[in-house]
Amino acid sequence: MPKPVLGKGLSALISRKPEHKAQPSPETSGAPAEESGERIIQAKANDIQASPFQPRRKFSDEQIRELADSIRERGLIQPLIVRIVNGKYELIAGERRLRAIKSLGIEDVSVVIHQASDQEVAELTLIENLQREDLSPLEEAEQYRVLLTRFNMKQETIARHVGKSRALIANMVRLLELEEDVRELLEESKITVGHAKVLLQLKDPARQISAAQRVVSHSLTVRQTEQLVRKILNPEPAPQPKDTQLPEAYRQICNELSREFGTRVNIALKGKSNGIIEIPYSGKDELERILQLCGISSAHLS
Repeated sequence: MPKPVLGKGLSALISRKPEHKAQPSPETSGAPAEESGERIIQAKANDIQASPFQPRRKFSDEQIRELADSIRERGLIQPLIVRIVNGKYELIAGERRLRAIKSLGIEDVSVVIHQASDQEVAELTLIENLQREDLSPLEEAEQYRVLLTRFNMKQETIARHVGKSRALIANMVRLLELEEDVRELLEESKITVGHAKVLLQLKDPARQISAAQRVVSHSLTVRQTEQLVRKILNPEPAPQPKDTQLPEAYRQICNELSREFGTRVNIALKGKSNGIIEIPYSGKDELERILQLCGISSAHLS
C-alpha cells in the first residue's frame, strides 16, 4: 500500500487508494464505505480516547458551545477520524467535535477508522491545527520538538511537510528555551514571538525575566526591545570628567561590572584609596533585578 502524502491536511490522510475494495463492515451505520477503503462505523463517544499527540492544550469553551449548538441543529456533518490502538479507539482528528458531542450527551458517533503510525498522527494533528491557526506559538513549538526528538525527524523534513521554512521551525523550537515567566507572558499574548526571539539573547534568567517585564510594563515594540537587550548585553560606562579620568585598571573594572549588572556602572575616586561605586537603575523592575544579582531580597520593596 503506497505511503500517504503528508503535509497536505486531513484530505491526504483519508485519500489512500486501497489494493482491493473494502467490504462494508457489519458495524457500519448504513453509510457506504469511502472509496479509499476507509471504514465508517458508529462508535460510543465515551470509548474514544484523546490523541496523545494533540498539540493544543487549551480549548475555548465558547467555541465548543457554538459547535455543540451547530451539531444539535444540523447533526455531525464530518465524521471523526480514529485509529485502533491496543483494541481501543484513539482520536486522530476532531477533538473539538468530540468534546461538543459529549457535552450534548450523544452516545453514538460516526467515525472513520484509519490505519496510521504514531509519526503520521503527530504530523497530521499538527497540520490540521496549523491550517486552522488554532495553536499558540508554544503549542506549535512543542509539537515541532516532539517530531524532532521522538521521531528523529530533521528540520528540513518537518518544514517540507508543514509548508514552512526550516529557519522558522528552528526559531519556533527555540521559544521553549524561554524562562517559565517569559513563556507565560507569551502564552497570554502580552509579548509577541518577535519580542520572545529578541529576549532569548539574554541567557541569564533574571535578566531575561526583568527585560520581559519591562517590555510589558512599557509597551515596548520589538525594535525597542532590541535596543533594550543591546543595552543590557553591552552597557556603556558613564563618561568621566576629563580632569578625573579613571586609570585603565578602574575602567576595566567598570566595564566588567556594567556587563554583570546589565547597566552602566561608574567608579568615582575620592583620593588614593577611597571612592564610590554607582549602579544606576531605571524603574523598580531593574532595581529588583540588580538586587537579585547581589543576592539581596527585594520583597520589602513591594
